[in-house]
Amino acid sequence: MLKILKSPWENTFCELLEKSKDAVFLASPFIKLQTARLITKHTSRDIDFRYINSFKLSNFHRGASDLEALKLLSKKGFRQKNVHNLHAKFFIFDHIAVITSSNLTPGGLKNNLEYGVLLQDEPVREIKDYYVRIFDNPKYPDITLDIIRKAEDILRSVPREKQRKIKATDKAIFNEVLNNGNIDERFDGGTESISANLPGWKKDVFECLLKLKNYVFSLEEVYAFEDELTQRHPKNQNIKAKIRQQLQYLRDIGLLEFIKPGGLQEIMGIGIL
Repeated sequence: MLKILKSPWENTFCELLEKSKDAVFLASPFIKLQTARLITKHTSRDIDFRYINSFKLSNFHRGASDLEALKLLSKKGFRQKNVHNLHAKFFIFDHIAVITSSNLTPGGLKNNLEYGVLLQDEPVREIKDYYVRIFDNPKYPDITLDIIRKAEDILRSVPREKQRKIKATDKAIFNEVLNNGNIDERFDGGTESISANLPGWKKDVFECLLKLKNYVFSLEEVYAFEDELTQRHPKNQNIKAKIRQQLQYLRDIGLLEFIKPGGLQEIMGIGIL
């Protein structure tokens, strides 16, 4: 069965949530608090609920997504994953799947011109399997309350003159563009707000990254700071492992994206925040 879905489709979304008895799997780069409240209102707490988000500081700073939305879902016990390069919007409700242009925002569900399809039966199994493979992939970090709260600390520390006075809607969705080693969309709230909220090793590695010339760089380039970090932490006997650990943390809180995994040639971008 295939059914065309046109905007507004908020009522259909709520009905699908309410009818789901076993699982609700959602994938959308952006989510707003109003939609998260809608989800928790119409979803049973006993259900297997999963959500995939593109967790970047710039998304929250610009207002495309709300940290409060992720916090609400987390407090309700819903599992969440961070897939930085997520662009697809697809939702699974038991044996029904929706593939759409709509994000989990009021604009996506009600106001914008959106278009999609609702599928049932055999195709849904393949879509669900694909979703689970992404969600269970260990390279994608969990979005935990601790991660959300650290991102909140950083955003609260953004100087007033750099705070956004007009919140963006999902119309302000932006794409990451790699062009000669530069990223065209970056967190512009200032690095001081980040450094002030990172303790010890995390701050030291982040400040090393700030010394790099390009926004796209390799793990080997970060290892070049091994001597400097050894001087700061003379008791540590495994500096490279510690560097990797801190880079993973900086990725988890939305400061880095690991673009191309591959051992020592692993490529990361501090500009994708």
